[in-house]
Formats: sequence, structure tokens, C-alpha cells
Amino acid sequence: MLSLVAVVALSSACSPDDPSDATTGCSALVAEASLESEPADQVRLLDRAMVVCRSYDAFTSQLDRYPSSIGYDTVTYVARRCETVADEAVRDGATCSAVIAPTTTAPPTTLVDLLFVGDTVDGRAIEIRPGAGLEFVGEVPAVIQQTVDIAFESGCEGVIAQRDLWAARIDDSPAGDIASVYAQHAQNVANFIQCDTEPLEP
Repeated sequence: MLSLVAVVALSSACSPDDPSDATTGCSALVAEASLESEPADQVRLLDRAMVVCRSYDAFTSQLDRYPSSIGYDTVTYVARRCETVADEAVRDGATCSAVIAPTTTAPPTTLVDLLFVGDTVDGRAIEIRPGAGLEFVGEVPAVIQQTVDIAFESGCEGVIAQRDLWAARIDDSPAGDIASVYAQHAQNVANFIQCDTEPLEP
């Protein structure tokens, strides 16, 4: 659904079958979250897992076992959740501490040419790059990330409202094509969280 971002290199590796995962409840909580159909319940369980898992790698290796459970890549989920969660226990846990802690290495000097390729409602692949009035979050347009966040926060009602907002802006202009990508992505998210709604018409 979203393009994968570069995996953060961390020194404390932990395999998915590390016995400590079972001891702390890390693997059980992530497995339970993967079965939840309600986004709010899934987030609640994953928050608990981020606290009990012994490290960033322990949590992400467990979550990677269920690649379709959160709708987008593990690294982005952890970064966004640790950035927005209000619970100090989650923010101070081993998982979020690895993301929030300031880096000791120099920032990269190479500029990355960001490119997101998305499908329009009528099935065309459109390239989207950051520019004036078009902000990116990580490697995806901010609107794409916003739609995923809305799914977690507001469920189907919020996602469908987001879809209809962008669908109303579709026209023959380049901006209309981008709006079509945003509308189709919202429809994809709605399908993923099993919203009861008719699909968009091309």
C-alpha cells in the first residue's frame, strides 16, 4: 500500500524466535493485534507490545511476521506511532526510545530524490514528487500518511470522508490526477479495514 522506507540499522538484533519474546509476552501481544479488526483495539495492543518487547528489533521482527496486519511498513508505523503517542510508558519503552533518541551520527549529505508512484481511480500509475504545496512525510506524500492515520483514529467514517474529499477534486489537470491517487489510496485503505462502502467509479 505504501512504499517501503529504508530499514533503520540498530545494533541490538533479535530474531523472531527469540525465547525472550515469549517470556515478556511480546510475540503473543503482536499476534493478538494482528487478528483485531478494529483499528483502535489493534493500536492499543501494539502499544502494549512496544512496552513489553525488549528492543526495537524484538518488536519489529514480531510485527514483520504479519505484513498485512497494519496496512503499511513496520518502520513507518513505529516512527509515526512513537511520534504521536501520548502514553509516556510507550514513549519511554525500548521500542520508541530507539526511534526518539537523538542520533549520534552525522546526518547524510546526499539528497534523495523522493518519488511516490500511485494508482489513479481509473487505473493509471502517476508519479508524485515533493514540491510547492505538496509535502512528503518520509517517502510518501503527507496526504497518503494522513489517510493511514485517519484509519487508526477515526476508522471507516474518517477514511470514507477523506476519499470523498479527494474524489470531488478529480479533473483533467495534473492536480486532478494527484487527487485521484489520493482518493484511490483512501479506497484501498477502506477496503483493507473492511469498510462497508461501494468502490469508487472510474
